[in-house]
Amino acid sequence: MKIKSNNQNKGFTLIELMISISILTMLLFTGTYSYSLMSDRWNKELGQFSHSAKEAKHLALLQSLLEGVQPFVVVDKEKKPSFFFIGDNTSLLAISRAGFFNTPFPEIFRLTTVEKENGKVDLVYQSISTESFLLTGTEQNINFSKQIILFSDLDKVSFRYYGWSHLTEKTSIEFPKKKPQWFQRFSGIDKQLMPQQYQLTLIKSDQRLSIPVTLELKPERWLSPYYPSNL
Repeated sequence: MKIKSNNQNKGFTLIELMISISILTMLLFTGTYSYSLMSDRWNKELGQFSHSAKEAKHLALLQSLLEGVQPFVVVDKEKKPSFFFIGDNTSLLAISRAGFFNTPFPEIFRLTTVEKENGKVDLVYQSISTESFLLTGTEQNINFSKQIILFSDLDKVSFRYYGWSHLTEKTSIEFPKKKPQWFQRFSGIDKQLMPQQYQLTLIKSDQRLSIPVTLELKPERWLSPYYPSNL
């Protein structure tokens, strides 16, 4: 005698389907939440890395800029020669052969500080290439074509300069000759001389970074066409 089976293929019941959907929903929610946490952490770390990399790049460019400052002769209305270098405690105006924008021509640049409402300062770089601007005299107006913020939210920025008070003091034959000294302000136009050294100091969050720079020891030789018998 053959026995017939009454078993038939059964599908999901409504309750089983609802349970499956609930489990799937929880898995999707957990995965999405974990991804969100990982994404936020990655973006945060990547942002910090990019910020640090940007500061490191600007720092390297800044050091090259300062070391590339060169003696550049300009004349006043009476054709009296001097050097294009004007610095005070918080700013510097000069010419460098190593400008930020990597052109084959030296850049006329200005480093200045901009004080913010929170009491912090930004260090700003402005420049124009000597390819597009011919600097010859002390009375010329300079309109900078490029500007970038090098460092933000610094506590303090300070320059200081080491050299003689004037060309005549350095070249004097009197004995004993005066020695160079540190200045808070140094004008190559007023002194007819470049500093021997200068230093930029950046302070942020109790961390101090100083960039010492040594320049040409005898820049007065560039004035010899104007003073052939004296220099």
